[in-house]
Amino acid sequence: KEISHSMKSAWRVFNLRPRKELCNGRIGLRSIMTSSSYSPGASLDEWRKKATFDGGKMRVILQGGEDKLALKDEIWQILEKDPLFKKSNHQLSLDEAREVTHKRWKKIIEYGFVCDPYAEYERFSALIEVLEQLDTALQARTTLHSNVFLGAVTSMGTERHSSIIEKGNRNEIVGCFALTELSHGSNTQSIQTTATFENGQLVFRTPHIGAMKVWSGNLAQSATHAVVFAQLYVGGKCEGVHGFVIQVRDEKNHRVLPGIKVGDMGEKPGHWNGVENGWMMFEDYRCSLDALLNRGCDLTNDARYVHSFKSDRDKKSVSLGALSIGRIGIVGKGVNACRMAATIGIRYSAVRKQFGPPNGEELPILSYPLQRRRLLPALAAAISIGFFQEKMVDLFAQYMARVLSGEKSDELAETSKEVHGLSSCCKPRATWLGVNALAEARAACGGHGFLFISRLNELRDTYDPSQTFEGENNILVQQASNYLLSQKKQGILSSPMGSIDFLQSPPSTFGGWKGDSLENVISAYEWLLHYTLDKTEKELEERKRKGEDAFTARNETQIDTAHPLAIAYAELTMIKWANEAVEEIEDEKCRGVLRRVIRLFALSQLQPHLALLYIGGYCSGPELGRRVKEEQLSLEESLSPECVSLVDGIAPPDFALGSALGASDGRAYERMVEDFLSREVDRAPFADDLLDMIKTNKAKL
Repeated sequence: KEISHSMKSAWRVFNLRPRKELCNGRIGLRSIMTSSSYSPGASLDEWRKKATFDGGKMRVILQGGEDKLALKDEIWQILEKDPLFKKSNHQLSLDEAREVTHKRWKKIIEYGFVCDPYAEYERFSALIEVLEQLDTALQARTTLHSNVFLGAVTSMGTERHSSIIEKGNRNEIVGCFALTELSHGSNTQSIQTTATFENGQLVFRTPHIGAMKVWSGNLAQSATHAVVFAQLYVGGKCEGVHGFVIQVRDEKNHRVLPGIKVGDMGEKPGHWNGVENGWMMFEDYRCSLDALLNRGCDLTNDARYVHSFKSDRDKKSVSLGALSIGRIGIVGKGVNACRMAATIGIRYSAVRKQFGPPNGEELPILSYPLQRRRLLPALAAAISIGFFQEKMVDLFAQYMARVLSGEKSDELAETSKEVHGLSSCCKPRATWLGVNALAEARAACGGHGFLFISRLNELRDTYDPSQTFEGENNILVQQASNYLLSQKKQGILSSPMGSIDFLQSPPSTFGGWKGDSLENVISAYEWLLHYTLDKTEKELEERKRKGEDAFTARNETQIDTAHPLAIAYAELTMIKWANEAVEEIEDEKCRGVLRRVIRLFALSQLQPHLALLYIGGYCSGPELGRRVKEEQLSLEESLSPECVSLVDGIAPPDFALGSALGASDGRAYERMVEDFLSREVDRAPFADDLLDMIKTNKAKL
C-alpha cells in the first residue's frame, strides 16, 4: 500500500526511510537511533539552566553534608562498576530475587561496607541510604540484622549478651526479629507465644496456629538467631511480654534446631520477593535462662522473677526503643518513596511534550499547573521530611546512647515517651505520603508510566507494605494521640525534643493573613492541635460519664478528633524541624529556594485541614482558604524552573534508579525504544497453534 503524504512527512521528521527501503537496504532501527539527531523530547539541560542556585552546593545540602555525601559517592562508584548491582529490565522470580539479594548482601560485606551501626554511625547511615535507593530488599536484609535484631539485643539486653552482639557485628551470625503473630500484629501486648520457666530452662511453645510467628524478615532461609517476643510465665504467673534472643539454626549445618519449625511466607509484590519473610512455630523448644533480654529484669535459678521497674508502663518502655528504631527508619522509606516519585515524574514531565497554544510548538507537560500540582508537593515532601528525619535520627541516636549507658533519669523517661509518640505518627504520615506520591507519579507519566522500565509500579508495590509493617498506620497513630492526651492530663506541657511545646501557649483564632505564609500555617496548626486535643479530651470524658468504658470511648473518638490530632502533630513537627534546618543553611541562594520548598510542603499539608479549621471556628471568612490556595499555586509556579535541579540533588545515580523515564540524561524515548527493540518479535512461540485455530475457524465457515 502507498504511504500517505502525512506518513511520508513523519518519516522525514524522524530522518528515517519507509519500511520497504529499510528492509531492502537492511538498515536496522538501532543504527537509525544512533545516526538520527532528532529527539522528540525536550532537553533536561535547558531546564537545569533555569535554576537560580548552584546544583553542587544544593546536592551537598540535600544529601546530608559533605562528609556523608563523600561516603555515599564512594559506595555508589564501587557498586556501579560491579555488574551484580545492575538492575534487570524484567521481573525476577522468587528464587531469582532471593539469590540476587543473598549475593549482593555477601558482596557488600566483602567490600567492607557493613559496619557497627553505633560505633560507625555516619558510615552505616550513608550505606543504608544508598541501599534504600538501590535495592529495598538488600536494605531490608541489612537493617533487619544490623539495626533491628542487633538494636533490640543491644537496647534490651545486658553484658551477658555481648558475645551475640560481637558475632552479629562481625556477620558470623544472621539475625531476625520475631514479634508479629498470625492473629496479633499491632496489639503486641496480646501475643500468644509463651516462654515458661521449667526446671531451670525456658521452654517456648506455640499454643495454637494464631500464635505462629509471621513476617519475620531473614528468617525463612538465612537467620541463625532471632529476637523473639513471648509471654513470660514463672511459677504459673504471667509476667507479661518480654524479649528473648534465641538460636534457631545450627551454625555448622544451618539446619533448624529441634523444637522449632520454620518456613517461607510465599511470594509478594515489588522488591519483597528478595526478602525472606518467614513463619516460625515452637514445640517445647528449650534454651537457657540467658535468652531473656534482661535489662531491668531477670530470672533466678530458684524460679523467681525479679525486676527494677517502677510500674507496668516502665516495663513496657524497655521495648519501646527497639520498636522505635524500626519506625524511625521507616520514615526514611516514606522520604525515599517521595524522592523516587519526584525524580521520575518531574524529569519525564520536563521532557514529555503534549499540546500547546494554537499554531505553536507543543509544551513540556511540566509547564502545566495541573501537572505541577501532581508532582511538586511530592518533591517538597521528600526534601522537608528528609530534613525532619535527619534530626529525628540524630536525636534518637543520642537517646539510645544514654539508654545504653545505664541512665535512668526522669528526663530520659520523658524522652522515651516522646520518641514513641512522635515515631508513631510520623511513620504513618511519611509512608502515606510516599505511597500516594508514587501512585500519582505513575498516573502523571501517562501510559508509559505503566511500563515496568518506568519502575513506578514496582516502586509503589515495594513501598506499599511500609504502611503496615512495624504497626498498621491507622492503629499506630492512636498511640501518638494517647501520648498527647496523657501529657496534657499530667500537666506536662513541654518535652525534651520540643515537639509538644506548643501546649504552653494556647493560640488565638485567625486574625488576618500575615506576610510569611509559613507563619500563617504554623499558627493554624497550633490552633488545630489545641482544638482537636481539647475536643478529644472532652468527648472522652462525656462518653465515660455516660457509662462507656475507656476502650469504647477511645474507639468512638478517633475519626473526627484523635486521628486528625495525631496527623497534625506529625505534620507540624515535620514543618518546624525542616524549617529550622533550612534556616541554618549558609548559602543564601540555596536557602532561599529551600524556604519556598518548605512553605510549599506546609501549605500542601494544611489544605486537607481547612474544613476542620472552619468548622472549629478558627476562621469564618474566605480569606484563609483563598490565601492558602493562592500561595500554594504561586509557589508551585515559582519552583517550576528550580525543580529539575532540585531533583538532581536528591536522585540516586541512573544505574540505581533504573528508570527509562527518569534518567538524568533526559533520553526517555531513546531508552524506551532501546528496551522495545531488545524484545523484537518475528514469530510467536505459539504461532503453530494460533494458525491451526485460525484454519479451523475458517473451515467452520
